[in-house]
Amino acid sequence: MNREERRRDEKLHGKSAGGAAAASASLREAQLHHQAGRLDDAERGYRQLLERMPVPPDALHGLGLLLYRRGNLRDALARLAQARAADARNPVYCFNHGVVLQRAGLLPDAVEAYGQAIQLNPRYIEPRTNLGNVYKELGRLAEAQATYEQVLTLNPDHVEGHNNLGVVLKEQGRLDDAADAYRKAIALKPTHAEAHNNLGLVLLEQGRVDEAIRCFELALQAHPGYGTALYNLGIAWIWRENIPNALRCFAETANAKHAHGRPVTDSAVFRSRVKHDAEQVGSLLEGGLLGEEWRSYHEALVRLRVRLEPAPGTVSPNRVALTPADLQPIAPSFNRLLYSAPCERIAEGALAPDLDHAAIESRYLATQPEVTYIDGLLSEEALRRLREFCWTSTIWKKDYENGYIGAFLGDGFASPLLLQIAEELRQRLPRIFGTHRLTQAWAFKHDSARRGLNIHADAAAVNVNFWITPDEANLNPESGGLVVWDKEAPREWDFKTYNSDKARGSIYEWLTSQGAKEIKIPYRANRAVLFNSDLFHETDDIAFKEGLTNRRINITLLYGHRHRP
Repeated sequence: MNREERRRDEKLHGKSAGGAAAASASLREAQLHHQAGRLDDAERGYRQLLERMPVPPDALHGLGLLLYRRGNLRDALARLAQARAADARNPVYCFNHGVVLQRAGLLPDAVEAYGQAIQLNPRYIEPRTNLGNVYKELGRLAEAQATYEQVLTLNPDHVEGHNNLGVVLKEQGRLDDAADAYRKAIALKPTHAEAHNNLGLVLLEQGRVDEAIRCFELALQAHPGYGTALYNLGIAWIWRENIPNALRCFAETANAKHAHGRPVTDSAVFRSRVKHDAEQVGSLLEGGLLGEEWRSYHEALVRLRVRLEPAPGTVSPNRVALTPADLQPIAPSFNRLLYSAPCERIAEGALAPDLDHAAIESRYLATQPEVTYIDGLLSEEALRRLREFCWTSTIWKKDYENGYIGAFLGDGFASPLLLQIAEELRQRLPRIFGTHRLTQAWAFKHDSARRGLNIHADAAAVNVNFWITPDEANLNPESGGLVVWDKEAPREWDFKTYNSDKARGSIYEWLTSQGAKEIKIPYRANRAVLFNSDLFHETDDIAFKEGLTNRRINITLLYGHRHRP
């Protein structure tokens, strides 16, 4: 899942063309406090102005911007709407209202606000740029493209316009046109790190690996520590079959994200994460893999887990808000890779030596759409090493409301053995994988008290999903695996449509309308499911024993790119 999407950081415009009230000394004083960051003084001044009749529109607007800056989106939206109502001819009010609507996820309303700003001032570029971003977020790619092209008509040297246009063209499968757009952005600004990274992704998809590597390196020169480019460089080194360089890139990415001791900045944690970390750190201490300096930290996790345990018979949200005092003792769990187990290559091979490669390929290709499974995928030694790595390594940093936790290549999940498995699969099953190379890999650990992954499809060509938890942990041998539907996601659907929890209802409706049938593959340890990535799939009902080593662990490898219409 490449993170190349351009999400322009919309800047609120603080100036306005208000009337006589804007000239008042009290308004100027409040605005000066606001600009200097003295927000309490500014808010006091704005609110005093609101007691006057008529209320100055600039005071409403200024207070709305201040509330937005403080994270109070609801009240910010109310004040900005009032400002627009008080002065309906001010395009800046419309633009800033659109920015906050967009940030609040109210995208259709943001479209209206940006459209009104443009109508009031047709040469106002910023609302056009943001409108293109909203269209893209809504999956309305043709409208996004047209909007970015309007920006470039107004200003042919608009760097972000070229870069954003490239993103939309790439999502439509127009790789050559996207590359041209990125090159224009780079010509205007040679240090544009994101455009270099985005051009690298196009070149990689076109198989021009050496040129892609150079683009990612230029992105990192322009922006040292640019995690997305560093991750993509790691993928490119895999394609170049330089595994040491790939592992170095992924390790640097993981260290930048997690190998530090900064305090937790989020105001909430997931109950399932606290539960897992308490189990894992306790196991590491008991096994002597962590020193006694982490004992007090484990005790803090245990105390917090008890506190967060929902009352029997109740259903509580997984994510729960905590105070800074609650968060401080558990900071290392969220910000540090406390331990990473060795997981080296196996000289004699990672896949089971007795796999019938020709039979596997024939089963896969004979099924339309393509789906099959393999029992006994890994050698016993590879399975043992991978289990130990997943049980002990503190790489599980991505939380999900359903209760599972994830580890990705850039989080510390990359290891020599994992990349060996991925490459051996590709080499031994050439009729399945063809020219497709690894584009992403991750693992999920599940909590039996909650459900697994919701229905979705993936932006790839071939999925490999395999399970490593011992069968004895599974309380229902007829379930616990994967459900795959026999219908591909429509070609015209974009990633958000087929890979979003919000789209679950529409996906099921579409499958019903198509007469789709379920293919259920029950859970078995060391079983791999291979299928066309366009097929919708979800985790089957899970019921596993409690305990760290009983958690259901699935590992996913994605190869190639989704075919576009």
